[in-house]
Amino acid sequence: MFESKLSPTITTDEHSYFFTMLADRFNPLNIRWQKALEKRFNKPFRPIYILPFRHNKYFEEENYIVLNDHLASLQKELERSDIIFLIYPEDLNRQFCESTQIRRIVEQLIAKQGQVFVLSFTSVWLEFNNPKVVVLGPNGKVAAKYDAKSEHAKTFEKLGLPTIKTKVYRDFQELRTLQVEYPYFLSAMFTSGGIESRSIYTPEDLEAYYEGLRPANKVRPFIAAKLMTDMVAAPNSSALVSGEDQTTVVCISDQVLRDNHYMGNLYPSQVSAAHQKVIHEATIKVGNYLSREGFRGLFGLDFLISESGDCFPIDLNPRRQGGYYCQVMSSPTDLIDLEMRVIFNDPLPKFKYEDFQANYSWGHSKLTPYSPDVKILEEIVEGDPLEPFVNAGATHRAIYYPKDYTLIIGNPGFYLTSGSSYEDVKRRLTEETDKTISESYRIEEALVGLRKP
Repeated sequence: MFESKLSPTITTDEHSYFFTMLADRFNPLNIRWQKALEKRFNKPFRPIYILPFRHNKYFEEENYIVLNDHLASLQKELERSDIIFLIYPEDLNRQFCESTQIRRIVEQLIAKQGQVFVLSFTSVWLEFNNPKVVVLGPNGKVAAKYDAKSEHAKTFEKLGLPTIKTKVYRDFQELRTLQVEYPYFLSAMFTSGGIESRSIYTPEDLEAYYEGLRPANKVRPFIAAKLMTDMVAAPNSSALVSGEDQTTVVCISDQVLRDNHYMGNLYPSQVSAAHQKVIHEATIKVGNYLSREGFRGLFGLDFLISESGDCFPIDLNPRRQGGYYCQVMSSPTDLIDLEMRVIFNDPLPKFKYEDFQANYSWGHSKLTPYSPDVKILEEIVEGDPLEPFVNAGATHRAIYYPKDYTLIIGNPGFYLTSGSSYEDVKRRLTEETDKTISESYRIEEALVGLRKP
């Protein structure tokens, strides 16, 4: 699928254009990046949004392109044009790089403005093989290497960090044959947010899990881990790698989870000072290791804390993370300016962890439906997404995609709030997201059991 709405003057007007895959809950940051580019290059910039589906009337962009080959196939299979399937960010990256239409537009823009910038949630599979196309993020090859789940346990072990026991199987047949102890936690090679990861209790669970995987993950190794049943907290760290052995922790927050799926974050983390020290030290150790591999930019680690007090890093995220918007907006230090300086190897001011900390609490969550195959009942935009970072207690919620369409899978909305009390923010986040999800989607019975896994 290739669908676009572009100004007829993008190749002739006075603006320089950059492509951005930062949409939905990250959308306001595109203006921040636009201003940062304008400041650096002293000329006007405008974004071209790369989307997995067009937005509703409240969020329709001036210039956008929809890329979603899987959706086109699914619509044909189901003989329905009123469905939405939101592909993963790295899949959007790959389609962006492989699209002949995108290449043609890129060449036209390079002829006009000299180079083209690309902004994305992750750099994985974002390799354009053209020095005049500049990715505003970490090196794609390094990011892809350390995005692979099989590298996470290896990296933690190499650095002497305690982690949950894991085993890597080279393919599904080997997993099916050799993994005979149940239960366990299983993850595909390339996945984030707990998607395509699952607790496996029976052989039937295993077969159902495999059937639901993306084709790209079906042919890659699988990672089985001991199932942790006494988890009491799931903190997350974000850090900026600004040079070799130069890693600064930016944020430590608590993850909002639905089963093992990531929904959002609550700040500041409520884990103990001792655990925060462990998290801080582990994050710097991993960041410095990545720096020697050529990684520059933001990354993060997910941790689990057990009832006995063990604190394990479990996932390495070599990219911006789900809390990126809130971290940028709440930080007293301009995080995008620092990212820009790192990307272009500019001199950096001195900064430390304390320089990024807000004096209030914030929380955010996806508005992901509780099941697949739901009809979107409402188009919502309530509150300004900037307001919670100005006035404590303000809220914002949004659903970005058109109503009366059926969402096969993906996250179509966002809830955000702030306050002086962590517990108050947590309560509001829990109550309001549940209320919005319950009222905004309806399971479409006609699709249940019809769609191929």
